[in-house]
Amino acid sequence: MIYVTVGTMFLDFPRLIHKMDEIAGKTGELVVIQTGLGATFPKNCDHFDFKPREVVLALQSRARVIVCHAGIGSVMDALRARRPAIVVPRLKKFNEHMNDHQLDVAKAVQARGWGRMILDIDDLEQACALPPPVPEKYSPATARLVSAVRDAIERVAAKPR
Repeated sequence: MIYVTVGTMFLDFPRLIHKMDEIAGKTGELVVIQTGLGATFPKNCDHFDFKPREVVLALQSRARVIVCHAGIGSVMDALRARRPAIVVPRLKKFNEHMNDHQLDVAKAVQARGWGRMILDIDDLEQACALPPPVPEKYSPATARLVSAVRDAIERVAAKPR
């Protein structure tokens, strides 16, 4: 099964949804797409707008590959699920986002070996057939972040008034 997420952006992402629908029609593999707030719906895929987080995480854990937009939350979820990640950034030129910051996220994901970035949507079928490896080492920086915030609070609290 391929799990696809477009995130929570109010703009549609037809470029990704249409291509994944085409892939599902060709391969017969189950594709489940989270369509979000968009108005594009697939014909050959299961789809939903939003589901509870626990349901989404369970879907991701069963996926052979996760295809996601380049939202940092979606990328982190794919990494935590320990599934191959294919990242398709939403691009301003296609009216999929207000700017191209997702391009920077997708480039960073690929540079770190966390997944494969797809810029040409026609490359998506091959990427799904031969997904990138799951990164050997990935651990969220949550503990480091919490520790840094705690240290900062303690320093402020320790200052004489």
